[in-house]
Amino acid sequence: MKPGDFHRISPPSASANGDPPCETTREWLVRAAGELSPLLEPAHQRYLTTADMSDEDGRPCDVGVLLDRPTGEMNSILTNYFGFLHTAQAASQKWADGDGPPPWPHFEQVWIPVDEHVQLSGRLGFALGPNGRRRHADCIVLLPGLFGDNGVTRTRDLALALRDRGFHVLALELRGHGQTDRRYPNVFYTFGSLESQDLMRVSEWLEDRFSEVRRTGLIGFCWGGNLGILAAWFDGRQPDDPSIPDSIAARLAPISPRRHYTAGILAFSVLLRWEQAVDQTATLHDPWRDPVFHAFQQVIRDRARMKQHPSMTTDLGRLIEYEYGRSEFTTAFSVMDAYRFIRLVPYQDRPCPPKLNRVRVPLLLVHAANDMFALPQAIADLMASTENPNVAGLILRGGGHVGFFAYNQAYTYSLILNFFDSQRGSAACALAR
Repeated sequence: MKPGDFHRISPPSASANGDPPCETTREWLVRAAGELSPLLEPAHQRYLTTADMSDEDGRPCDVGVLLDRPTGEMNSILTNYFGFLHTAQAASQKWADGDGPPPWPHFEQVWIPVDEHVQLSGRLGFALGPNGRRRHADCIVLLPGLFGDNGVTRTRDLALALRDRGFHVLALELRGHGQTDRRYPNVFYTFGSLESQDLMRVSEWLEDRFSEVRRTGLIGFCWGGNLGILAAWFDGRQPDDPSIPDSIAARLAPISPRRHYTAGILAFSVLLRWEQAVDQTATLHDPWRDPVFHAFQQVIRDRARMKQHPSMTTDLGRLIEYEYGRSEFTTAFSVMDAYRFIRLVPYQDRPCPPKLNRVRVPLLLVHAANDMFALPQAIADLMASTENPNVAGLILRGGGHVGFFAYNQAYTYSLILNFFDSQRGSAACALAR
């Protein structure tokens, strides 16, 4: 990402009565997307923001029809060539072995206490001012996709770019990942049911430990984006939230009066209908007929092998059961309790209390209409059922699955930097207050 890729949007206009300018996340997105659209090729300047995703009666629109991306064409490289290309260009299937990836310039290894017996590994880089001292700035936390650690090249590249633009950056390795997993091999991943609270403590640790950290923000990709959504909900949850079964509530600390990630949360290519993916991996997929889920099953198999689970499974549901069954922290609650906690959209007849109306920090979901793994219709369905103006959605015609930098580097880079801009970003109003 080069300096010339960044295009700054205009500041928000002052209100008619002279009050400081203030926009909701949805209002900010409409303005930002409009100003950044010239960075896209003419054929791709069609996109959907939150209000475009539902009709006058509040029903979700058909994303494939509006953006000319039929769902049935997504899974074939012949009909979705650029979706596959950009996804492949941005993908990383390598995990960091041993002591982790090679050092990053200006980043240091840190350990963040999130539980009495658990600390999370991270790489923390501070932006410096002209005098060579740490700037007073926001710190952006980066989360890779499912099972990703700091060996993901995209994480390194984005971390370096954000630091160069004046942000402090923390690239985090969650329970069961990277150096966290190496130090705590018996602390398994809980797919969000404990990591949501961990993310609250990461935000507090950054703001309390370092006077140079003004606020925290978060960027998540794929399942990391799901965790970003859960963090936004968890921050604003109520004591009797119906999404939290008693068995999990007993493992959680009391609700903090603080707000977390007030600089905003960006979630790219989220997998909202993950339970459907769980069911789809119960059978083996052919690499020619279903290359997407075949590749996904190889990731599952690699994870099972790495964690030495009883079977080299390609079944995501079984893998989740193995992770929960072997963790000392999750024996008190069932997998179905955890599913209820991390569920974001309805699935079959299982309970799905609405979560996003509790979000009180800027939350933006960015998706591609040609995402072959996490189909975009789920974004429109979720936005149509969410009235919270702090929550916004953007669906672009291209980008594949997490392939937005390969699709259009200048647009993606500019969207991120403008979203977190302290004067022109979505959270500027919160900072002004």
